[in-house]
Amino acid sequence: MRARISIEGVRVECLIGCFTRERGEPQPLDVELCVEIDAGGAADHEDLQQTWDYGALEREVTFVLQAGRFLLLETAARALLRMLLLPPPPTSPRPPATWASLRLSKPNALPGGVLARVAVESRAAEQSYTQEVKPWGSVDLIDQSRRLALYRLNLLPGAVLPRHSHRQLVESELTLSPGLWGAQDAEPDVPLPVGHRRHWRRGQVHGYHNPSAHIASILCIDTPPFDGDTVEAP
Repeated sequence: MRARISIEGVRVECLIGCFTRERGEPQPLDVELCVEIDAGGAADHEDLQQTWDYGALEREVTFVLQAGRFLLLETAARALLRMLLLPPPPTSPRPPATWASLRLSKPNALPGGVLARVAVESRAAEQSYTQEVKPWGSVDLIDQSRRLALYRLNLLPGAVLPRHSHRQLVESELTLSPGLWGAQDAEPDVPLPVGHRRHWRRGQVHGYHNPSAHIASILCIDTPPFDGDTVEAP
């Protein structure tokens, strides 16, 4: 059974725009999106894990828009669209999206109630992604522009992403899966709930541990894009 899942009326306060007046003060951005999936399994078993969680979807969109601090609607829209069409991690029962559409609107961009909007859509078959295999799992490159990049980190069961820092980039991360533990500076590891955000300044030590029996994923934005700038903590 093909189904289209839509979310409308999401308003995110974020830095968006390329003018000086837009870089110092968050402004509202309205989001509408739709994904097409095979919802047969969810309907058969009444199982949320086999469909798309509306709350998780809104949380991830909000994170990307706020952490990305985008200059253009076009860049933000492409990053979000490619995130929607990215195949789920290998062990996830969530069905992949075969098609997605997205509209971003800036209600305060123009005077007199004139609405500025960018709308994009794509089929999954029109997108391609690169994945880098790591000793602790893998990294999916979701989208990259001149200024930033969006990734999904996937930690294998029992894997450790060692404590490290970055000299040149700042990093924002969102926990997508249960069971993940995180490290910060010299403090002990702590459990991270789903939806937990962490922001890393240049030189700040951080890391992850996945003691669970399933793959655990993290959404990550690097500004500028990652280029091998990693210093492992002693």
